[in-house]
Amino acid sequence: CSTQQFYEPMIHEFLVLSPRGDTLILKNYSGSTSRSSADIFLRHIQNLRAEGKRSAPPVFVLDGVTYCHLQLSSMYFLFTTLKNVQAATLVELLQRLARVFKDYCGVITEESVRRNFLLLYELLDEVFDQGIPQGMSTELLKAYVYNEPVAVTGTGGTLGLASPGAIVSGIGLGKLVSGVDKMANALGVEKKVASALEKVPLPGLGERKTVSSSAANKPIAVSGDSRRESEVFVDVVERLTLVLNRAGQVTQSYINGSVVLRSFITGCPEMRLALNDDLSVLSLGLRPVVRGNSSGGQPCLPLDDCLMHECVRWDEASRSPVFTFFAPDGEFTLLSYRISAAYRPPILVHPFLEPTARGLDYVLRVRADFPADRSAANVHLSIPLPSYTASASLETAAPPPADPKAPQLSAGKAELDRRTLTASWLIPTLPGYAEVIFRAKVLLPSNIEASGVDLSEFGPVRVSFEIPMYLTSGVHIKSLDLLHGGKTAPAKWIRNVTQAMSYVARWT
Repeated sequence: CSTQQFYEPMIHEFLVLSPRGDTLILKNYSGSTSRSSADIFLRHIQNLRAEGKRSAPPVFVLDGVTYCHLQLSSMYFLFTTLKNVQAATLVELLQRLARVFKDYCGVITEESVRRNFLLLYELLDEVFDQGIPQGMSTELLKAYVYNEPVAVTGTGGTLGLASPGAIVSGIGLGKLVSGVDKMANALGVEKKVASALEKVPLPGLGERKTVSSSAANKPIAVSGDSRRESEVFVDVVERLTLVLNRAGQVTQSYINGSVVLRSFITGCPEMRLALNDDLSVLSLGLRPVVRGNSSGGQPCLPLDDCLMHECVRWDEASRSPVFTFFAPDGEFTLLSYRISAAYRPPILVHPFLEPTARGLDYVLRVRADFPADRSAANVHLSIPLPSYTASASLETAAPPPADPKAPQLSAGKAELDRRTLTASWLIPTLPGYAEVIFRAKVLLPSNIEASGVDLSEFGPVRVSFEIPMYLTSGVHIKSLDLLHGGKTAPAKWIRNVTQAMSYVARWT
């Protein structure tokens, strides 16, 4: 019998393609494919875009070949296979492989891939054996990798971490640190505002310090260099799913949260992370001790589910949300949780229809319902118009500030795709409790009366945004301590980010 009968590859090809279509990495585990997989894949992507689709599905089949791709920093990470492999398995393998690349390169960009291609090929040789995955543990791979990474400055390819523009804060030894400078530049906020945030003391945590969020974008130490600074970066990211009706009421909502660590501490030290005491995790049997009587006790924050990384040691008899773990090198998700309890929507959208002489005005009032010392970045609204719209002109506006000396808030810019009749409204920065207005002057055909048009004929408005230094649920890290395994205390940094995963306003 031939060896091919026993070692049929699960993955036939792995490719990394640049935005221009150049093949940066190509690892072929079988010569079964007859045509260039990269050309077929890119041609399919172009055809989908020509049909008006934003992106291709993560897994699709063409001519009997299964393509699974992941887009990071405008690059395509691509698997091809001829076997009937479960789609979720392919996506998981691709995400883990991309995370291993990020751990060893520090940042995933086209430049880092080009400058570290020898290291990446060495990792592929260890991760896959004849197209069959073996192991993707960053800590275990260090024993078999000898090429040193070439450090590249950049802010690309976030996997489990929050976006690079997010605020980075550090906790430990009585000090909380937040990186305000980079976000101030990214959002166009005045430097005096950022400096004021730096100097605000937090109760029980001492003085603020700052660090750039790009400090976490560095490769791990392959050779075990003891001169490197010991640091651990923690990201608490909450992704919101929410549906609003025309009255601004929430009809469906839940939160997917994760606590992601990126460790640069040698020796896998034992650490302990504690969350706020009022958490209730029914799946773990964790119920907080309610202080006060049965009618006046403090309310708890219920977490429906909580999944822990394999390195976490959980004591089932524990009555407090304290997690002990041995932190491996690289990036990993320590905890992931889900909250289905009602929460306060950070951004509200209210619609109005105003009939005019030649048509109607479709007005959206967007209000930021979070603290004034926070700002949402890159607020984008996709606003569909009715299919019978003859033409439309778009306007955006913001009310004048209450303080005459304060700068005028920018309402962003709106553009109309006349082929799909969808307006795209981008607001670079939306401070807390601020309000902006969108107006579409819709010209109707002669056979349609404006009085007979209802809001239900306008499609759902999709909202995307990111709010640094803010968590909607109220979950926060109480402490992060190093128990054993290190002579000196490492620098510990944290950042909190709220993102919109599926944030929709429907008028039906």
